[in-house]
Amino acid sequence: MSETTLLNKISSVVENIKKIPKEEKILIISHYDADGISSGSIIFQLLFDLGFLPHIRIVTQLDHEIINEIKSLNYEYIIFSDMGSGQKSLISSIERKSIFIIDHHQPESSELENEINPHYFGFDGAKDISSSGLAYLLAKEIDDKNIYLSQIAIVGALGDLQDRGEKNSLIGLNEKISQDAEKMNLLKKKLGLRLHGFESRPIIQCLANTIEPYLPGLTGNEGACLKFIKNLGIEPKRPDGNWKTLSDLSNEEIKLLVSGLIKYLISLGFSSKEAEKIIGTVYIFPNEPIDSPLYDAREFSSSINACGRMNRYSLGIAICLGDRNNALDELKQVLQNYKQKLSYYINWLFSSNNSIKILSYVQAIFGGDIVDEKMIAPLISMLYGSKPFSLEKPIIGFSKSKNFVKVSARATIDLVNKGINLGILIREAAKKCNGIGGGHNIAAGAQIPIGKEEEFLEYLNKLIKESQVIKTEVRTTN
Repeated sequence: MSETTLLNKISSVVENIKKIPKEEKILIISHYDADGISSGSIIFQLLFDLGFLPHIRIVTQLDHEIINEIKSLNYEYIIFSDMGSGQKSLISSIERKSIFIIDHHQPESSELENEINPHYFGFDGAKDISSSGLAYLLAKEIDDKNIYLSQIAIVGALGDLQDRGEKNSLIGLNEKISQDAEKMNLLKKKLGLRLHGFESRPIIQCLANTIEPYLPGLTGNEGACLKFIKNLGIEPKRPDGNWKTLSDLSNEEIKLLVSGLIKYLISLGFSSKEAEKIIGTVYIFPNEPIDSPLYDAREFSSSINACGRMNRYSLGIAICLGDRNNALDELKQVLQNYKQKLSYYINWLFSSNNSIKILSYVQAIFGGDIVDEKMIAPLISMLYGSKPFSLEKPIIGFSKSKNFVKVSARATIDLVNKGINLGILIREAAKKCNGIGGGHNIAAGAQIPIGKEEEFLEYLNKLIKESQVIKTEVRTTN
């Protein structure tokens, strides 16, 4: 593991970027999730500061259609952000254009001259640094004043669930980036309840608004949250009739709330270890208003993720680039629509007879053409670990698009530590079904032909069985 060698590579790529004539148009292609929008925004900002007029395009996945479109566009310089390392066989068909790749996914084949990927330097792109972090290091190499972009790097890392240290803290290069932010008074860290807006908003709203972690039966349901608080013996209102916030709770009431949440999650089938993760490291951006959805870094990340999932890419980019006026008003509506959509999908899922299948070594949600392809990943992430899904095996989600089936996959840290590598497994299963796929050891995705879902799932189940990582009995649910 060599940070110095990685930084030398970043310095080399910076020099090659600076050699590009200022009149040249540069196209940034980035992913639509929180890390993709964050990293794309950082790259846009650093190029703009260098005197370029870059364009940015957000895509759901890099496939033949996108590659063919890029070939036809009048851009000589293409920067792939949060994608590209795992699709170099596709990218290699692009001729007479200069390619840059800033990506943290497991790479395919050998390193390119203008490719920055932590895996080549001994770092794990699933936990040590995200694409936003790499983009930040690129910006910092250009000018130290770009340290302010460390906040957006943290947003991207949290969006990719890289808070995998003790008490859900950032580790590796992500931790060093957070130290940059702390030195500039752009970040504060503390242990606390990982509920969105817990410091400033009514407790009822905090519980209902929290998406990461998902609270089954509480997220999106203020009525259920009110009942939950009352059942704990906590009076939800102050004497003046206003709803209580954290500052209104006594130490005893805070203890009641914490223990009540842990017991509630355990009653739903979560392990005590998973349930206790409701307490963890809270990352705060003190330069944002305390009542803003951007004050808590995780809520900021969830907000950018919602923009991507709801096709509001430009809004997510605008917020990452500093728009705090009309953008925040628009964001409130986007977040409301996003939560309503997730709630609808969850209700549909558990009322459908054929949408869940649990095999010996893998479990799946079949979203069909009901679940939007952009929503299948957050859906499986939210439901992973709650009944009937187990944390003892990976979870897969399928969603039909117009021309293909979108596949999303998630595992746990424990499964990864045992040897599961979803990036490799998903790529192999997709290839078997004439599709494409890849990603991280803990999370991956693919595109496969419509109608190949069952074949994909059965083959993936076989691959995991042959790996001898998971020891389990056969159990199938239709």
